[in-house]
Amino acid sequence: MADVSRSWRGDDRGVSTALGYVLNVGVAAILVTMLLFSAGSLVETQRDRAVETELRVVGDRVAADLAAADTLARASDGGSVRYTVEAPSNVAGFSYDVHVNESGNGNVVLDADRSAVTITVEFQTEIPVENATVSGGDFVVVYEGNRLEVEDA
Repeated sequence: MADVSRSWRGDDRGVSTALGYVLNVGVAAILVTMLLFSAGSLVETQRDRAVETELRVVGDRVAADLAAADTLARASDGGSVRYTVEAPSNVAGFSYDVHVNESGNGNVVLDADRSAVTITVEFQTEIPVENATVSGGDFVVVYEGNRLEVEDA
């Protein structure tokens, strides 16, 4: 009977084919992994841009609606005004909060809950606006007396 283990020693025929196959599979695995990580970060960046764009549109609209409520309140001659602001409840799949005049500087700040995106939009009114925070979606601007107040709808 022949000694098989002894006959394979020193014989390196076919080794380069197997080694080449293993190296090719390893390089392919590394490339696929890098592609998946790159695609994941690209999708996240695009999602943040979508959130930013939608929040900017909503912020501009809220600022315009605050100005419209201010105009109506000044024209009411001491009456009351209830102005409904229609806003989407989500932007790019994220809920968000609207902070109106939070620091008293005449800004609307919108921030998405699970994203690092925050948008600040300036508004101008002649009637003072109480600071308030409401969740995304429809809300109401109320004028009774001498101030505009923002409330959930």
